[in-house]
Amino acid sequence: MKNDIFAPYTGPSSIDISNVRPRLVDLVNGTLTGAQREKPGFLGVYDELSKAIPQYGAILGIQTTIWDAIVEKTITLDEIRAIKKHVLKLAEVLEESEMYYEDAREADISRLCGFVDATIQHGDPSVQAAFQATLAYRSQYAKKAVNTRRKNKQARAEAEAEPTTETSNPA
Repeated sequence: MKNDIFAPYTGPSSIDISNVRPRLVDLVNGTLTGAQREKPGFLGVYDELSKAIPQYGAILGIQTTIWDAIVEKTITLDEIRAIKKHVLKLAEVLEESEMYYEDAREADISRLCGFVDATIQHGDPSVQAAFQATLAYRSQYAKKAVNTRRKNKQARAEAEAEPTTETSNPA
């Protein structure tokens, strides 16, 4: 039988950031408000600057250190983005794996509670005390739904019971 639900994760199991770690920054929340991001067409601009700055930088009064800084930051961004791609995929896989195993565990607990329910109903009711927290855990969403339906039904009944404030015109 083919499994169409999931595939094993085949990406890296460890991600080395040591080469970019000295250049990583952890900013205070809100620091990047209004920060400028890369716009479409950056690669064309980078290519143009790589040719124009050496030729016209002196005429413009631009020191090559500005170009060197742009090159250095571009290299850093490329390195960060290469790592980030793997980190984001790994974060996605970890999130999906967590949800998958939570769901599977909840199904196991539900199945186990079915055996407890059957034993309580048809065999030995004394087992209920040993599984009291587990049974309550399994049914907490069902109890919440029942309470919500009860509140909604009561609210509808109260709304229907309120007298209408329409006045009749005796004319």
